[in-house]
Amino acid sequence: MKTFMSLLKITLNVHFGISALKYRFTKEKKRLWEPILIILSIIIGGGAILTLYSLLLLGVFMGGQTIGHPEIVLTFAFMATQLLVLIFGIFYIMSAFYFSNDLNILIPLPLKPAEVLGVKFIIILISEYLVALPMLLPAFIIYGIGTWADIFYWLKGLILVLMSPVFPLVIAAIFAILLMRFVNIRKSKDLMVVVGSLLGLFAGLGINILTQSLPQGNEEEFIKNLIMSNTGLIEAIGNRFPPSIWATLALSSSGWQGLGYFLLFVGFSIVLLAILLWLGNAFFYKGYLSGEEIRGKAKALSAEDVEKGASKASSPVIALFKREWKLFMRTPIYVMNGLAGMIMVPFFIILPFATKSEDMEVVTSLAKDPKYALIALFVSLGLMLFASSMNLISCTSISREGRTFWISKIIPASPRDQILAKLLHSSCLSLVALIIIALPLYFLLGILLYRLIIIVFIGFLVNVLINIVGLIVDLLRPKLEWNDPQEAIKQNLNAFLAMIISLIIMLIIGGVSILLLIKGVSEFFIYGILTLIVIVLLVPSYYGLLALANKKYNSLEI
Repeated sequence: MKTFMSLLKITLNVHFGISALKYRFTKEKKRLWEPILIILSIIIGGGAILTLYSLLLLGVFMGGQTIGHPEIVLTFAFMATQLLVLIFGIFYIMSAFYFSNDLNILIPLPLKPAEVLGVKFIIILISEYLVALPMLLPAFIIYGIGTWADIFYWLKGLILVLMSPVFPLVIAAIFAILLMRFVNIRKSKDLMVVVGSLLGLFAGLGINILTQSLPQGNEEEFIKNLIMSNTGLIEAIGNRFPPSIWATLALSSSGWQGLGYFLLFVGFSIVLLAILLWLGNAFFYKGYLSGEEIRGKAKALSAEDVEKGASKASSPVIALFKREWKLFMRTPIYVMNGLAGMIMVPFFIILPFATKSEDMEVVTSLAKDPKYALIALFVSLGLMLFASSMNLISCTSISREGRTFWISKIIPASPRDQILAKLLHSSCLSLVALIIIALPLYFLLGILLYRLIIIVFIGFLVNVLINIVGLIVDLLRPKLEWNDPQEAIKQNLNAFLAMIISLIIMLIIGGVSILLLIKGVSEFFIYGILTLIVIVLLVPSYYGLLALANKKYNSLEI
């Protein structure tokens, strides 16, 4: 236990940068603005979202109270939190367990696999509290105050809130360990990791589909019949996801029944955690080490093949572009951040139209009306820009290299070529996202083909500008020191700064578009003015990026 606690203390210090933060607050006071900016952004942005979410939960509680089931607010909060942790926990677990830089140091040490796995699990659990607590505490407080709960409710509730992410994270970890142990070929393993993560994302989207299955026009009657049935509303939800009903009944029931469900929830989580540690001892190191084994196919090369391969050459930018793709596809969390937006946004565009509600029919008819076609077109452009700029690829492009950045400094390729390859890579992803998001809009809103091509072109130019700005931000202050790939994205202030600048760019484009539409400027003049504005911003940014690359690549140290 002493060894475990020492390892946990060191890992907490490294992962959350506790010593670095202490030094920054006491010694390096010039950079105090960074944590202050982060805190202010969390308070402003997070506070607004939390307020809206709390109002939603209050409405759920009051609605449940009128039908005699106020505890539905607890079920809703526990189920939503645990499903969210499960879906996104899969690739967080993959990243921390199998792609961390510290594993090569930890494995040779006299540590049990379960100790290393347990410490990493705790680190992820602490990180997940940033999601779980804001989602659970409002429901917990609303129900407690609304029902005048006793002291035992508050004591049990605090424990259940802290235990709530354990169950889904353990399930995700067991899935990851078994997957990585029995998929032995490295190339296939990387593919399976990405596929597994995408399946988790599709599972989350599937939940949204289920929520649309209520009969249209008879929702109140459907819910009323469900409540009046033998199982009741809470049992019906709990049959699909039992831990949510265990937690609900543990808090809403009194006496021995509430205590029994409380012990069931906590005990089941502890048993699953014990199974995870046992599997960790049995398979964790084997799964990781088998992934490090590389088997090449034996192939005899003739003198002609050798000469042909030696004489074959490609452009340095193209070679570096291929390298960027390989580095990107190798790590699941990078793939998810690059692909999640282009997968989820088209889904959420199609879903409201699939319900065939009257509101959506009105929106569709207005969009197809020639009077409002241009308005619908530029709203579509704004949606495309927002979704395609969510990938955070360019603003973490240097940071994602981490401690391997020294390779970029010594390879026989100029900084200009390397940064162009990164720009080409991020812009290709942006273009794919634009096309994927544009297609459902084209069919659903009846956008004319020439207009679709024009807004995709303008959107691509804007995305190139956004990617250039992201690369400039990452060049100025790259985060090269990290142990877990998710730190390069999730704990990187560059992503926040780039998103703010991207939002400003989109607001400029949107403001100009609205102004031109109000002034009654003709359609093709609007296209030309927007294109000109983007080019005027893009050209100096591009040359500034190349000049900065030549300067910063040589000065960056790891």
